[in-house]
Amino acid sequence: MSALFVATVLLYAGATVGYMVHLRRGLGLRAHYVHGALGLAAVAHLVLVVVTARARQASPLGDLPGIFTVLGLGTTLAFLFATLRLRIEALGAFVAPLTLFFLVLAGVSHDVADVSHEVRTALLPVHIGVTMLGLVAFGLAFGASTAYLVQDGNLRRKELTGVFRRLPPLDILDTVSSGALAIGFPLFTAGIVIGALFVARGSGFFLGPAQFVGLVTWAVFASVVYLRVMAGWRGRRAALGTMLGFACAMVVLAIYAARAGAT
Repeated sequence: MSALFVATVLLYAGATVGYMVHLRRGLGLRAHYVHGALGLAAVAHLVLVVVTARARQASPLGDLPGIFTVLGLGTTLAFLFATLRLRIEALGAFVAPLTLFFLVLAGVSHDVADVSHEVRTALLPVHIGVTMLGLVAFGLAFGASTAYLVQDGNLRRKELTGVFRRLPPLDILDTVSSGALAIGFPLFTAGIVIGALFVARGSGFFLGPAQFVGLVTWAVFASVVYLRVMAGWRGRRAALGTMLGFACAMVVLAIYAARAGAT
């Protein structure tokens, strides 16, 4: 495990603690200071991806640890980009731990078992890349949905100080989640379709556990998007559905990680 990797993990851990302290107690720790710490962690993260790719002379998406590393970086960058348009810095309390989780997975995971040459050359650059962009958007939607439920719970309990005042309003959180889903769902759908086509060319239409849960993930997100558009779903129900879909996506990654660890 490289010193750069450890330093990046520590920077994200520090940003996570800073966000939590700001969110819970304030204690003079302003959001933009902690937000700057997250930005510094993202810079170190980007350097880590570039240095690792050069050292291995391979794509950052060439193995499972690289996929987790890039997924975490993409989630953080998506959040930082969103804060340029919306005042949602406090949402970092839910995004920073997620990125830290992906980095830890990268540190303990192994590469997946070899696939056929035909599938590897055609599938990985397109299928993995597009799917990961969808997962990045889902990660941001998950963070916003989690924050929504926390904020909604504060409102229901009439706890209108502390965390309530530091988190974005409910309508902003719902907008972030909805917008991220609108971006992520078409990308995720394209990734599944492309992957199915190329896998069929290489090994036939075999539906393993990861592929099955992947379809369940798609169905959950499709239902949330449909109900948002057609049934006017907003708020708590949409947040719960989004969190369920993201949990299913994490199960897919866990299956790949477990299979890699067993080989």
